[in-house]
Amino acid sequence: MNELTLIPVLLETLKPGTLAPDDVYSHNSSQMLIKCGTLIDERTLERVKNLNDGKKTVFLAGLPPAPTALPQAEMEERRKTLEKETGYDALTHETVDLLSEISTSKSIERKQLLKVTHSLADRINEANSSVILSLVNALAPVDEYLQRHCINTAFLNGLMGTWMGLKQEEITRLALIGLLHDCGKALMPPSILNEYRRLTVTEFEVIKTHPMRSYELLANFPEDIRMAARGHHEKMNGRGYPDNLKGKDIPYESRVTTISDIYDALVAQRAYKEPRSPFSVLALLKRVAGDELDPALVDIFLENMPKELVGKQVVLSNGTVAFVRSVDMEDMEYPVVVQYGNEIKTSESLHCTSMY
Repeated sequence: MNELTLIPVLLETLKPGTLAPDDVYSHNSSQMLIKCGTLIDERTLERVKNLNDGKKTVFLAGLPPAPTALPQAEMEERRKTLEKETGYDALTHETVDLLSEISTSKSIERKQLLKVTHSLADRINEANSSVILSLVNALAPVDEYLQRHCINTAFLNGLMGTWMGLKQEEITRLALIGLLHDCGKALMPPSILNEYRRLTVTEFEVIKTHPMRSYELLANFPEDIRMAARGHHEKMNGRGYPDNLKGKDIPYESRVTTISDIYDALVAQRAYKEPRSPFSVLALLKRVAGDELDPALVDIFLENMPKELVGKQVVLSNGTVAFVRSVDMEDMEYPVVVQYGNEIKTSESLHCTSMY
């Protein structure tokens, strides 16, 4: 098998009465199911379905094998190296200190917050946007989610400001709001915040108070910044919280932060959920634009984010690695990827699960 590649095909493409065009392997490539040239009949297909664990994809043998995903330990080491080189790890430590201080003193030290914000703004200016997104999309430790979420939302807000052509002080302001939007969660009971299951209705009502707590913690900041943090769970249709604001009544910084917040929350691995691929999240943002999210701001995000994802390495659902070739605006969930020069249109049966 060292001189073969395994090309994914849908099982339904194997038809009774035809000859197997190549050796056919199981969905995890561990077992040959049909030998090349074998006449396929209904009995053969039934056997293949039983041996393929109900999966819709099988593999045809062809050229050298597609590369497999790196072991988790090696991926973790790569992430740590990138974080150290970019200063991301220093930012996480500063943010941990900030959140710990909030939890202890029930207040925000303005000087400390501004220091972290300016560090973030410097990283946004200095780092390539592609590098920033590699950090945002990387699978990170679950128990570090709050500080990473605050940093990532700040980064994404800063990128949005850049894509919108805003001045530097406005970009820094968006980064500040992204950093502090969830600071109220530092006051939530750890038993709820770190729960390894979906929350009950009562627990979720407690979590829903965090925008108000963020607003209260920012008492020493201008009212418009406080309101921007308070409004990041409002929806364009008026069904958000805590104030049921609608449309343009929601501060524009809140509308930007909502998009960044959703993107990072969904691509991240949490105690109670698996991560979603960036492409799955882009498709979701497109679906809810207008009803829940500002459609003009979503358009900016969707116009620019796919460009940053082209060329990135992704892990596919069959465990192999490929490079993103293109993203179709009409089918954002399933990009075209490349393995050894072969273009593959991903699909429900062979999709991107994560990104390097």
